[in-house]
Amino acid sequence: MTNQRIVSIGYIVLALLAGFFLEHVLLAGFGTFSVTQPLTRPLYNDWTWSSIIGLLVAFATAFYLWSNPKSREVSFEIVAELRKVSWPGLAETRAATIAVIVASLIAAALLGLFDVIWQYLTDKIQNPTV
Repeated sequence: MTNQRIVSIGYIVLALLAGFFLEHVLLAGFGTFSVTQPLTRPLYNDWTWSSIIGLLVAFATAFYLWSNPKSREVSFEIVAELRKVSWPGLAETRAATIAVIVASLIAAALLGLFDVIWQYLTDKIQNPTV
């Protein structure tokens, strides 16, 4: 797969994600004002004017970024650098995940122990009869 195809697919996927996020933002924004509440009513199934506006804005932004030579060149450079990365294998990823989980459990146990000790000490300082 060429770098141009990867960047194109990336722009489309990001535009879709941004469009659906913007749809929810616009629904919340349009729903607060009585003048713009008709834009929140369904047009077809779950599609509203907010859906259409959000997707149009997101795809217009993606098209602008694609047509801008600087942003397109940066995108190509990012893909080229990501192709140089040596990604870990399954065994290495599993070992690193287990190490992180064990370290997190040990840290949680130590922090919990310190919390219990400090709670006991502060209770004794505040009320020595307890």
